Amino acid sequence: MKIEIASVPDREYLVAEIWDDNILIAEVNQEKLDLTIEFYFNKDKIKLEYDYELFIETLIRAKELLKQ
Repeated sequence: MKIEIASVPDREYLVAEIWDDNILIAEVNQEKLDLTIEFYFNKDKIKLEYDYELFIETLIRAKELLKQ
């Protein structure tokens, strides 16, 4: 995976795009008060959006629960 910082036409601020080979899988943006992470499912043009901090906290908690 790689991260590219980009200026995209539909955003006011820079975004961090997360790529897996040549497939854009997620974007972290700062358009709202808090960071947001959006996941892209290119095959069906589906996009899911989550609060970045909540998502990261949930991932950390899931890791902790699995390690118990």
